Amino acid sequence: MQGEIFDIKRYAIHDGPGIRVTVFFKGCNLRCRWCHNPESQPAGVTLMRRAVAGRVEEQLVGYPIASEEVVELVARDTLFFDESGGGVTFSGGEPLLQPDFLLACLEGCKRRGIHTCVDTAGAARVERLEEIASQTDLFLYDLKTMIPTTFQRNVGEGFELVTANLRRIARQVEELVVRVPLIPGVNTTRTELLAIIRFLSSLPIPPIVELMPYHRFGSEKYSALGRVYGMGNAPAARPDEVEGVKALFSAENFDIL
Repeated sequence: MQGEIFDIKRYAIHDGPGIRVTVFFKGCNLRCRWCHNPESQPAGVTLMRRAVAGRVEEQLVGYPIASEEVVELVARDTLFFDESGGGVTFSGGEPLLQPDFLLACLEGCKRRGIHTCVDTAGAARVERLEEIASQTDLFLYDLKTMIPTTFQRNVGEGFELVTANLRRIARQVEELVVRVPLIPGVNTTRTELLAIIRFLSSLPIPPIVELMPYHRFGSEKYSALGRVYGMGNAPAARPDEVEGVKALFSAENFDIL
């Protein structure tokens, strides 16, 4: 089974437990204003141009690869996985947009005894989601807002799919981490946060919550793509603001990463 990726990162420590290999799938149907991997959004090969030392360097991002090759590359780090409790994380882009390829990669890794994780925003119509979940040890699920107009204005289309898929996954998995990006001017008001809390409280299992403060990493990539960064000069969240949000979720008995 062949798919498209744009990077494989070894020794990743922020994409699930332990030391991991993160495989970044190419293509995403969302256009989050704060996306730090905008080169991942278009399917196929993407051209980036950067000015370096007075000249323009071109970089092609994205390439086809077989699921068998992905599994072989991941399995090279089995020793690190065993020692650290790590494994493989399939991220993006949006891995659910390539469900057959994703499933083949997951199945191959599970046959090798490798802990599997899928990092998704959930805005995809996936008939085989339950099959994917059966081969996934941990989901990292981005939940940006529970207000449809906020979602459409800042992220794109697919709000209903995000909530429906999260419910489907929560009915099946044992490990679920919901990642909430804290984006200034988008979802950090009390109204926004309480709406997220109400929805998470209604899920079949209580997820662990990981708060992801907004940062500007990746903003320089937009000029290399000939695009304008959607967040302008918005500042990063202050530590006291993040602590206030943590307190709000903790008061509702959510475990916070």
